[in-house]
Amino acid sequence: MKKAEIVAGVSKQIVWWMGERQKKLAELRHETMSVNPFLLPLIFGIHQFEDFDELAEFLVAAHLSTGYATGFGKLIDEKILPNVFGTIKLDKATRRTAPLSMSAFDEIDHIIPSASNHATKLLSLKAGRWTIQLTMAVQLNKAFEELLKLRDSRRLGTFTFDEIAVGVFYGTKDTLTDKYDILRGINRGANHDVTNLTEHVHVYAGREFWTWLNGGEQQTQEWVLEGISQGFEAAEKSMGSLIDLLADFRKEFSQQFQFSVRPDRTIDWKAIIKKING
Repeated sequence: MKKAEIVAGVSKQIVWWMGERQKKLAELRHETMSVNPFLLPLIFGIHQFEDFDELAEFLVAAHLSTGYATGFGKLIDEKILPNVFGTIKLDKATRRTAPLSMSAFDEIDHIIPSASNHATKLLSLKAGRWTIQLTMAVQLNKAFEELLKLRDSRRLGTFTFDEIAVGVFYGTKDTLTDKYDILRGINRGANHDVTNLTEHVHVYAGREFWTWLNGGEQQTQEWVLEGISQGFEAAEKSMGSLIDLLADFRKEFSQQFQFSVRPDRTIDWKAIIKKING
């Protein structure tokens, strides 16, 4: 794909995503926040906060940061890859059709179609270096092995593919954990029950992933980033800054715990744990 298509496409999806962030802040959905009453006094002490409002600001920022990371991962997976790069997202509807309904495809997120409209590549998408642990790595190896056996025995009918890729959309291959080797069947140190699939299963990370996704174009990730910047600017022009909504979100959350603040501004931690734990 060319630069203009990618920048425009990504920008459109970012405008949508910013609108979703605005809705969440406007709804003041504090019920999605998980507050650990045992951890609160430790955070308060470590950061030497002076009052509960400062603690609340920290907690809200941490909550929103986690939401941003999760939401952005879904944006890449569900919107940008299929709508901008033309992948086929294996959502519930797509998985109802054979052979995609087979359990062997459970670990596959996208199909990368060829020009002839036949699937040539399968993609399992991951966010970063810590996305998979040992159990998942072994499970991926087994699933990929099964897919390759089904393909080679022609039990997938006319459906075929020439590569299984694990794509990590940020980071570099040399910073990935050894779990990304294990899923390909490479044992380093401990001997895990995996099959060597290195001829058919490849891992792409960071620039390498975006280059692979876009047919070898090295500047693809820069174009995606440019689209993100343009999308943010367009969203701010249409909906305005979210700074006031952020301030209201923090204020409303802090007010929920004002019952625990004593007249001298110290905090009654026991009152908080009673509210949360009963």
